[in-house]
Amino acid sequence: MEVTIIPTQQFESIHADLKEIKSLLQENNKKVDLNKWLTKKEARLKLKVCMKTLDNYLAKGIMPYSRFGGKIYVKSSDIEAHLERNYISKLER
Repeated sequence: MEVTIIPTQQFESIHADLKEIKSLLQENNKKVDLNKWLTKKEARLKLKVCMKTLDNYLAKGIMPYSRFGGKIYVKSSDIEAHLERNYISKLER
């Protein structure tokens, strides 16, 4: 094992750069996730509802969806928008 000593200022600079890279990667991953199409099962799990509730959301037009090859897909960004629209802050009570 080899040990290399670097000045504290240089270490802190490298550490700050790594934190920035990590932040940018997380932000990019979130953008990619929002454009992802989810199956009904994945959408149900993300919404934390039962399949019947999700079916009601789809039938009533509460949640937009796409049908392809006999399967239903929901955009992750639509789920996030639905959750944001229905967010209840403790201050609003």
